[in-house]
Amino acid sequence: MTTARVPYRFGTLVGSSGVMRAVFGLAEKAAKIDLPTLISGETGTGKDMLAREIHQRSRRAGKPFVALNTGVISKELMVSELFGHVKGAFTGATEHKAGRFLEADGGTLFLDEINTMDEAVQVALLRVLETGAFRPVGAHTDEHSDVRIIAATNTDLRDAVDAGEFRADLFHRFSVLYIPLPALRERSEDIRTLIDVFLADINAEFDLHITGFGPGVLESLQCYPWTGNVRELKNTLAQACIMAEKGDITLEYLPARVRDAQASASPKEASVFEFGSDGSETQAVTVKEGVFMPLGASLEEAQRTYVLRTLDFCGNNKTRAAKMLGVSRKTLYDRLGKWGQGHSAKRD
Repeated sequence: MTTARVPYRFGTLVGSSGVMRAVFGLAEKAAKIDLPTLISGETGTGKDMLAREIHQRSRRAGKPFVALNTGVISKELMVSELFGHVKGAFTGATEHKAGRFLEADGGTLFLDEINTMDEAVQVALLRVLETGAFRPVGAHTDEHSDVRIIAATNTDLRDAVDAGEFRADLFHRFSVLYIPLPALRERSEDIRTLIDVFLADINAEFDLHITGFGPGVLESLQCYPWTGNVRELKNTLAQACIMAEKGDITLEYLPARVRDAQASASPKEASVFEFGSDGSETQAVTVKEGVFMPLGASLEEAQRTYVLRTLDFCGNNKTRAAKMLGVSRKTLYDRLGKWGQGHSAKRD
């Protein structure tokens, strides 16, 4: 069972792993530099919370923070939602409406799921980033707004650019500052830290008196892959606490999928190699080590998880990891760069 390390907080985000400390370091820089920022990460990793905290630590902290999930608005209404419209601009436009850019004037506009944006909206957004000017639907003159944009995506925008689904020039505008938020399964050492922090928060919020965990509970929580990431972990823990009310949380209060995770993730024996200080192979050793992979994971996701787990097993030594994976160091560097993980492993 893993013990919790001292947590490091960035607003409401918590982590003790090296990769999260690196993320928080990038976010600190983003707060100090008033430039477009792109946050990448799966659903539930905390992209919106990170964006809010960057805003709160920036020179725009006293101004509005306006959030818009572009994935839930139709492309027909998106331009009006962003830039507003004048009365009579289209059927149903019975009055003038200010868009999100004017609402956020002086502050920060957070655009989530930008990978879903229609190309026409992308073109209009690129113009705003370049000139600060936009035209409400049905208007004959431009308006201006002083807005810092933080965008987020739950997919790799570089793949969308390569597929011709997202404009390369807009991608480069957004990613002046790029912050990749790792999935929880890629920083499993943070799970115990998060559990302890969430338990204290949940006890305080709901006036509960949960004191600890029964046999097998922590092991199950740490083995489960958490495809819903930090949000799923917190919601699952809150449900278990509310059901238990006081004392220890026992296995009966966990969902079946979490209870069964420990058995599903049993480690297997494997033969690997030890290496000398120069990276040369010295002798074969047998270790109990494995990677849990949920059914339904994409090939890219499976490859990323396996490579990062292997790198972690090798103590972040890329020479050893590349040899174990059977690839060149250049191939490994290229993969890590694509996944935004180049900073998480030392060069060797």
